[in-house]
Amino acid sequence: MKSFSWIKALCLLGLFLSAAPLGAQSRQETSLYTRTLRKPTVKNAERFLKKYPSSVYAPKIVRLRDSLVFFALDPEDAAGVLAFRENYPDSYFSPQALERIHIHNTSTLTKEQAREAAGECLDAVGWKKDNVEHILALGPGLSLRILAPDGTQESVRDIPVYSLQEAPGAFSLAMPLEITAPFGGRNYLHFAYLNGDSEYVELLYMPEEDIAQQALFYGNPLPKKEGEPYRIEGQCPERMEGIQLTAEVGWICSRFAENGALVQISKADLLTDNAIRWWLEHNPKAGTSASRLSFGVLDPESSVVAEYRKARKEKGRGYSAAFFNIRGYTVICSQSRSSGEYSLVWCEPVCKNPKRDKKLNSIYFEGDVLNLFYYKGNSTFKLRISLASKTLRR
Repeated sequence: MKSFSWIKALCLLGLFLSAAPLGAQSRQETSLYTRTLRKPTVKNAERFLKKYPSSVYAPKIVRLRDSLVFFALDPEDAAGVLAFRENYPDSYFSPQALERIHIHNTSTLTKEQAREAAGECLDAVGWKKDNVEHILALGPGLSLRILAPDGTQESVRDIPVYSLQEAPGAFSLAMPLEITAPFGGRNYLHFAYLNGDSEYVELLYMPEEDIAQQALFYGNPLPKKEGEPYRIEGQCPERMEGIQLTAEVGWICSRFAENGALVQISKADLLTDNAIRWWLEHNPKAGTSASRLSFGVLDPESSVVAEYRKARKEKGRGYSAAFFNIRGYTVICSQSRSSGEYSLVWCEPVCKNPKRDKKLNSIYFEGDVLNLFYYKGNSTFKLRISLASKTLRR
């Protein structure tokens, strides 16, 4: 059923067509204008506009034509209303067309109705496209089912999991599914998920095109505050300097900045974390059987160097060194007297139980050999590291 009848439409037109504009119009122009008002059809309006495109009467004839087209539409005809908006973007009736398009693309299904129809799933939400209701149901591993309102499956999509890890941690939903229009107009499916406890991913998904735009925040898990399912200190690779972002990814990254559970790491701590990660990757057997070590060169701007400068130092023939706890690790940082270069000599997790685990108690030099003196319960032992040859003796 149409929301406006011809009579209603013509009554509306009377409000703005009743008085003819004054001016130096030709008799033929005024005559055609009057005849067009007496017989208001799209064809007659187009004829007038074609003959007198710059006429003082043209704006009223344009509105007449647009009203005839718009009010002839079935309000439930999504394609027709969309075509009107595309064909007449500057029309007086364009805002009404936009309202109708919004209705055509706003689901009336509640979250409960969507989940009940979807059955087993992580979450579900109603999604309306071109006046047709659907349900989007998310399963494990970003498997997305598109369903009819009665639960009948229409199609299945597999959204790629975004992770920097070779073997991502356990997948879990971090934010429920919602339909949002962050830029006005088109709708996106929006939600967030976790890969283990160190990666948080948020995405905008376009179901009709099967295109996902994702951004990631990764780092070290922090103790959670009450009511928080996650808390991560780290960074977002998409926000690195020089990276060109799509509008969707830029919008997600702006949300990261407002998310109190995502703590942006300082550049100094980031450099330290990268150095620790590098050392652990290059010295996997340092704590067991390794006889040689790879020292990581440290950026002077890293927080480990800043901590070294404040720490009590031991001095050898060509090096000085200090040990301290930082970023969850006990580290030994050295500095070469000849080059001034800083190196990460040793790294191990901070000892949490001295009665059961080994705990580094002190360090001292014999020439350029650095002795590491450990306690483990009531026993002691030493490791010896040559800073010149990078060899390790037990």
